[in-house]
Amino acid sequence: MDKPIYDQDLLNKLTGVRSTRLSHYVELRRTIEEMTKQNKRLAIINQIARSITVAMSYDEIIDRVAEPLKEVIPYDLLSFCLLDGEQLVIKSGIPREQVILGVGTVLPQEKSAPWRAMAEKKCFLRQNIWDDPETYGEDSELKKVGIRSAIMAPLLIKDEVIGTLNFGSKRTFAYSPGEFVFVQQLADQLAVCLQNSRLYGEVLKNQRAWEETFRAVPDTLYTINSDFAIMNINKAQLKGIDYRQLLGRKCYDVFSDDSQPCEPCPARQALNIGKPAYEQITRELSRILDVYAFPVVNEAAQVVGVVNYTKDVTEQIHMQGQLIHSVKLAAVGEMAAGVAHELNSPLTAILGNAQILLRRLGQEHPGYPLLVDVKNCGSRCKRIIQNLLTFSRQEQCNLEEVHLNQVVENSLALVSYQINKSNIKITTQLHPNLSTVLGKQQQLEQVIVNLLLNARDALKGLSEGVINVTTGCLKRESGLTEAFVSVKDNGCGIEKQHLAKIFNPFFTTKDISKGTGLGLSVSFGIAQSHGGRIVVQSEPGRGSNFSLLIPLGEKERAK
Repeated sequence: MDKPIYDQDLLNKLTGVRSTRLSHYVELRRTIEEMTKQNKRLAIINQIARSITVAMSYDEIIDRVAEPLKEVIPYDLLSFCLLDGEQLVIKSGIPREQVILGVGTVLPQEKSAPWRAMAEKKCFLRQNIWDDPETYGEDSELKKVGIRSAIMAPLLIKDEVIGTLNFGSKRTFAYSPGEFVFVQQLADQLAVCLQNSRLYGEVLKNQRAWEETFRAVPDTLYTINSDFAIMNINKAQLKGIDYRQLLGRKCYDVFSDDSQPCEPCPARQALNIGKPAYEQITRELSRILDVYAFPVVNEAAQVVGVVNYTKDVTEQIHMQGQLIHSVKLAAVGEMAAGVAHELNSPLTAILGNAQILLRRLGQEHPGYPLLVDVKNCGSRCKRIIQNLLTFSRQEQCNLEEVHLNQVVENSLALVSYQINKSNIKITTQLHPNLSTVLGKQQQLEQVIVNLLLNARDALKGLSEGVINVTTGCLKRESGLTEAFVSVKDNGCGIEKQHLAKIFNPFFTTKDISKGTGLGLSVSFGIAQSHGGRIVVQSEPGRGSNFSLLIPLGEKERAK
């Protein structure tokens, strides 16, 4: 008996076997495609996480994510907003050149889709913005740029909302609830990156503000490590040098041109004892510096470096010295005024009577020479008192054209007797046509008197002491012409280690009863106030030469 022949197609239709198999394959294919899509999205999220660094700006971050995202989610507008205080501000977006809803736009809090996503802490989907009966504050702006659908995800950091990630498309229904998981995962990853970038930016901003303050300090400020290598330095003493050229160099090499730490060294003290240290030191050109060293301690309480602060107090010290000296001179002036008042009356009587007797007695009278001596000595006493009064006056006076030769003569008239009685010879070489300088004659006389008295003290004990006073002019390399007064002696000279300190207030090698250490300091200050200087040349055992140099007066410079 033959087997029945069945129509296979009819059988499949009746049983549904082929259709079941087909739907299975379709579902399997759809599942595979979805898994592939999800894997690709996860790969993109991982790629984005690896490629974003804390040093990136907001624009750099969005540029880094823009291209990869096009492969897995459609968009015509991509942006993120961050909370800035109580405002929600667009910080970056694509397209970059967009003005509407561009960078810096503040989104209104009332009836705002991004604010709603933040409040609900979940993705908010808008599939047809133009026909949506529920409107939001930014809808009019979105319509201007053609955005019809959007999805917004909150940026969350430990359940704290810091902003939103926003996608927009010009197509309706471009996004579906199926996008929520991916968009939120992306938002969570970006939230970490953006927060790190923001924190880094704040740290960088604070660091720059600190560095600007550090660099702006007018005094020298620098840090060193435990090996005295400079780690950072401000611009106070760089004089056009790039500070980076000094980093790593030893501080004593930079500031003292030495191969080992200075003595005394506050930085070494701070490193050794772990406490702040202070020294007042003198540098070249008699600059006086207050040097402070503050130890830098790590978490293990170990001293790992030092912050050094150096302040130039030369002018302050000189002003203090001048103030003290002025008080001293004021006291001398008061005393001199009293002495003059007490002596003027008897001197007037002595001089008057001497002149009367000289007129009555002829030159043949045996007492005539004695009366001449009385008259001359009385006149000399009167000049001494007048010079003392002039010297001690410290009233303010205007600058005027001063003849340095006259300054020298007045100064010698005041102190030559004291010098001559010490068996010291004074020689002068005064330039016959010396140009005038612009200054205060009384103060310049004060300087020359001080130099003469110092020269006298340096010649103490010598049998053939000589002081030579010279005036003249010289032209510097800069073209500036100066008039000078030079006071040279053949005395004991000055030790090399003392040369840098002789202009420091209160520095003296004399006995306490014979010197205060203010004379040269005040003289140096007077020279500077006249735009001049004092130059010293000295060797132990071979004498010293102090020169006061003052720029020529306006009339002389105009010649």
